Amino acid sequence: MKTIGQTVKMIRQIKGFTQSEVYSGVMSRSFAHRFENGENDISAAKLFKILDNLSISANEFRFIQNDYHEPTATSLKRRLLRAYNGHDLQTMGQIIAETQKSSRLSYKSVAAMGQILVVTYYSKTFTVTPAMENLWDTLFASQTWTLEEIRQAQILLPIAVSRHQEKLISEIVRRFENNCRQYLQAVDDPFHIADELMDLYLSLFQIELNLAQYQSAKEILNKIRQVNTLDLSWNGRFQQQLITAVWQLYFGSEKKGLALIAKLVAVENLYSPPVDHNLLAIIKVRKRLAKQYRKANAVD
Repeated sequence: MKTIGQTVKMIRQIKGFTQSEVYSGVMSRSFAHRFENGENDISAAKLFKILDNLSISANEFRFIQNDYHEPTATSLKRRLLRAYNGHDLQTMGQIIAETQKSSRLSYKSVAAMGQILVVTYYSKTFTVTPAMENLWDTLFASQTWTLEEIRQAQILLPIAVSRHQEKLISEIVRRFENNCRQYLQAVDDPFHIADELMDLYLSLFQIELNLAQYQSAKEILNKIRQVNTLDLSWNGRFQQQLITAVWQLYFGSEKKGLALIAKLVAVENLYSPPVDHNLLAIIKVRKRLAKQYRKANAVD
């Protein structure tokens, strides 16, 4: 693997920058020469200044430094979620098998997430494994989460249900929202945190419905309306509309809910086979259960 200096040199040359443009005010020309040859190291503060001058993010730099590959744990998590959305349980099982015996915390987190996704595909509750317990303890040990913890934290919800600690759901949501606010900026969402919020709200909405906590489920509509739609990716907007549609099926206008669902399904049907099997599965289940709810509660 190249040194940091050698990678900086490669990027500088690709972009056509001179050493003066990149290193002026950061280091001397002689030091820059040794740095680019891998002979000198620099502080993180100086590296960040250099990356700013190169107009490249730290994440992209790390990607290039790793020979244009993501960190293995990140790649495994991405593959896991892609397999889950496609209901490819065989691939999910392979990824879980690859990671669950690892001593590395990042791999254990992937294993725990995979185990939860697999078991919740079949059941609303499950036996909490040691990997899940470890992830639970790690996340609850701190009030402050980085992006990595935020992107894992929503799986605390089904763990809480399976541990019969539903009373902690509100605490999990509070922590999640508070930590997300640290990354959401007034006019920008550089880390796509709005998508993470919408993903959490979709999981929370379904759990509240499963637990027959209908008043809490009703309140989630207000939460998703507070998320700036302009900050959402296409997937986040889809989830926002799915929550809205299911909310209408249960608590509002069934006609409006079905009309919105028809639009969502029409978009999904543009692809054959469907890309997001979970969307269609959620719609199928919620249409049936919403009818039962409306009948039992005499919702007009």
